[in-house]
Amino acid sequence: MKISNTFKVIICFSIVLIGCTKKYSTLIIELKNQKKSSGIFAELNKLVVKKDNKIFKTFLPKDINPYLGNPLKIDSLEKGIYQFEYDDLFGRKQIKIYVAKNRKEVDTLIINPDYIDTSKQIENSIIKKLKDNQIIFNFESKGCFHMTSDSIIVQNKNNKFFLINKGKTKELNQEEIDILIQFESELYSIPQEKSCTTTEFYKIKFKNKTQEFINGNCSWNGWYNLKEDLKIKD
Repeated sequence: MKISNTFKVIICFSIVLIGCTKKYSTLIIELKNQKKSSGIFAELNKLVVKKDNKIFKTFLPKDINPYLGNPLKIDSLEKGIYQFEYDDLFGRKQIKIYVAKNRKEVDTLIINPDYIDTSKQIENSIIKKLKDNQIIFNFESKGCFHMTSDSIIVQNKNNKFFLINKGKTKELNQEEIDILIQFESELYSIPQEKSCTTTEFYKIKFKNKTQEFINGNCSWNGWYNLKEDLKIKD
């Protein structure tokens, strides 16, 4: 069978394109908090990069600085699947997957050190299942020189959601409902620890049941982030 000259040209052109495809690229790693009030933990003290379950690169602090620089950079990154391992603000190992396709000269990967995985808890959200009922969140913070308290009521009436705080009521849109569901799910997900001079106490009241949570971590400022996200002014 004869091959036409046109087909030969197409094959040759394809081979040239494959040969010219970049095998390596540069990756910029940016460390950014998701939440405004997440303390200093937009910085990490260690970041391990793995490929094929083997350590590809380890980022450690330089000199006397206890945290990594920001942003970080990896030159000559070959195509493949990479794992970025780090400790979140509760000291739990987190893994972020990055697939290097090298279609760009420079690509960017954003890592959120204050990210909390709520995938296992979000289905337990009471807010998601509210129907002509309400849930109450009570908050109390105690430290060496302060003691504050606050509360939020989330109501569902006729398939509409409302928030009550300090006597003020506002109707919630879907984005604000999702923010509240995320906050509730984070409460279920955080470890009950006391490693900070300030301790936060949370209570969820629904029907005749009360659930209590203690956050003694200096960096997860869940209540303040919630009010910031919902634009609730004190």
